[in-house]
Amino acid sequence: MGTSNAWWHLTAFGDSTSILPLAALLAIWLCARRESRRSGWLLVTAVLVDGGVVAASKVLYMAWDVHPPGLDFIGLSGHSAMAFLFWPVLGALVAVQWRLPRWSSIAAGAALAASVAASRLALRVHSPSEVLLGSLWGMMVATAYLWLTRVPGYVHRRYGRLLLLVLIPPLLLVRQFSFPSNRILVYTAEQLAGRGAIYTRPALQQDPAVLAH
Repeated sequence: MGTSNAWWHLTAFGDSTSILPLAALLAIWLCARRESRRSGWLLVTAVLVDGGVVAASKVLYMAWDVHPPGLDFIGLSGHSAMAFLFWPVLGALVAVQWRLPRWSSIAAGAALAASVAASRLALRVHSPSEVLLGSLWGMMVATAYLWLTRVPGYVHRRYGRLLLLVLIPPLLLVRQFSFPSNRILVYTAEQLAGRGAIYTRPALQQDPAVLAH
């Protein structure tokens, strides 16, 4: 029981209830000054692209049974994808504020993201292919963001350390909740499919024509 609770606490670090408010605060902070505004808008774009592809992969399966053949796959792991985007990026920002080695801070963020991905497997929420592909997708988006913001000076230091400390209380608070992404995506898939029914994981082992409510 204790181990299971630990996994649930860890997996919360990839939940959109944690990621989205923190990413929004960071984006607002970055956009507040002209010197870092580009980084702020790039962060908004990265989060939207990351989450958008995850949502599309799930809706495609639920509405129309679109998935990679031969894989136990009904959509990218959103927790893994968001964690591998946000925490390495936050690590890079922390490195700027405290003058730490950039890549070691990014690696620390990636290690936390890897723990989130492991929690999805331990809790049996996702299949290995969903976690692996979700993690790789998040890494790709994070790599693009970090490459585009690699030039020193894009991230300002003024009030930065205070902001990073301010992020801690909201993180502790929102970790008590879970973002209702699955309900939203199920409703979206039902409306797009026009059947009032969606494909679920058991349908992978059944006849493709079989629908599950």
